[in-house]
Amino acid sequence: MLSLEHLHSYYGRSHALHGISLGLEKGGFLAVLGRNGVGKTTLLRSIMGLTDRITG
Repeated sequence: MLSLEHLHSYYGRSHALHGISLGLEKGGFLAVLGRNGVGKTTLLRSIMGLTDRITG
């Protein structure tokens, strides 16, 4: 299971993700879609703990 509540992520002073919340049950699937620069990679990096500043 994966659960995120009010996730905020930053690159330096830039606020990249603003209050992302989602829940995914065991065995579930999630598709992250969007155009370039909307935060898909930042979301995945934040979930894995690879960004410097994360709150939520």
